[in-house]
Amino acid sequence: MLSLLDMANHFLGYFNVNTTLKGRIYTILGFFGDWYLLYIGIRFIQNQGYLRGALLILVFFALMYFTLVNFFFYFLKRRFVLDPSERIAALLGDERLKEQESRFNDHDRYDHFAPATGLYDEKQVIPAKVELNGTNHKNLAQIAAQLQAANLLPQDYEGHSDQEVLNQAKETNKPVFAIGEGTPLPYFDLRQQDGHFVVYAGMNQMTALPVGRVTRVGLSDIKQAHEQFKLFLATAVLQGGVAKSAGRSGVIERRLPYTVKVEVAFSEKNAASNATSQNSSAFSESQTFTEEPKRSFAKSAENVDSVNNSLSNKTPQNRRENR
Repeated sequence: MLSLLDMANHFLGYFNVNTTLKGRIYTILGFFGDWYLLYIGIRFIQNQGYLRGALLILVFFALMYFTLVNFFFYFLKRRFVLDPSERIAALLGDERLKEQESRFNDHDRYDHFAPATGLYDEKQVIPAKVELNGTNHKNLAQIAAQLQAANLLPQDYEGHSDQEVLNQAKETNKPVFAIGEGTPLPYFDLRQQDGHFVVYAGMNQMTALPVGRVTRVGLSDIKQAHEQFKLFLATAVLQGGVAKSAGRSGVIERRLPYTVKVEVAFSEKNAASNATSQNSSAFSESQTFTEEPKRSFAKSAENVDSVNNSLSNKTPQNRRENR
């Protein structure tokens, strides 16, 4: 059995075969080899070689257990309930487990990373189309290098293995990028320059560079949308870079240009004027409301003065009559 596995290993070494296919082949060969061990163990017991036969049968059960574990891993793509691989790797100090654990921790940090540009209502945010030229691609590559130097640009294919990346590339027929769906940019802004709406992005406002020009907002032209609405840049995500695609016998890694994906928030321009007119009308109403009590108070004061005057005129006459 060992000779058969060694021959298969040498034979597969001549070809560029991925580890998953090798694992499946070894699992199938090991499955038939295990039954051969059981046959030899039974023959030993029949020939009164009880100790050797019992040991071979125990080895058969042990190897069949590992064959079952490999069957779940390579064919069903999930782990067996009693799979001891992680415990064995932890005891042996496998560096891949530490790398995987740190990778998950890095993804947690990246997921909580968000630019402090404010939050917008989802109903007022729509995607926008961005056109890029050669200078914009160079600026995005420079920003990507700065993000990578600051450990803010994960390039580990979101923790997926080559086989998982290959399966995803075959299903979507598109390249799978190392940064995944993209990484949010720390700083971004929408500026008007020479009649165009240019997207600026970078590590901060001081080092921001032009990375594209917005041409459409949703289904409308950017200039038509600007005439009716106030436009704000809501999100800006860096995409592209290193990617893997499906090849003949595995994945092929290549470098693609960086791009930027943006979303624009909008609000009506006459909303502010309506609000100010409403405030002014409310203020005028409050003034008229306060003026009416003043008028009534003035009238009451005049009545009091007339009464006092009449009383003052009557008092001398009353005095004369008393005399």
